[in-house]
Amino acid sequence: MVLFLYAAFTKLADYQTFRGEIGKSPIIYNYANILAWFVPAIEIAATLLLFIPRTRLIGTYISFSIMFAFSLYITMMMIFSPHLPCSCGGILNHLGWTEHLVFNIIFTGLAVVESILITKTSAVYETHLTK
Repeated sequence: MVLFLYAAFTKLADYQTFRGEIGKSPIIYNYANILAWFVPAIEIAATLLLFIPRTRLIGTYISFSIMFAFSLYITMMMIFSPHLPCSCGGILNHLGWTEHLVFNIIFTGLAVVESILITKTSAVYETHLTK
């Protein structure tokens, strides 16, 4: 939750820079106006879903999807783009693209582990309720 809130508010706090940097991306520049609002909005939505116990699994799936999609984006940028614009803010702005990819892969893996734990916990809880 902290990761997504931090990421969303960093993007919104420096919206013009975020919008400008994603506008330089050869992969997503056509969608920069939409993505500049959509990405922080989906990060905030994921945070809210993760916070509420009944929606935590959905939030985890969304978190996984965000991290997986961004990991793919970074990989594509590293392979196909001679100029790698970075729209990251705060701490992540100091990472190189390889470090950023590793960071994303770790958090993508954590989302997988979290979804497994939530599913197992729910199954155990439901088993105890039916007895």
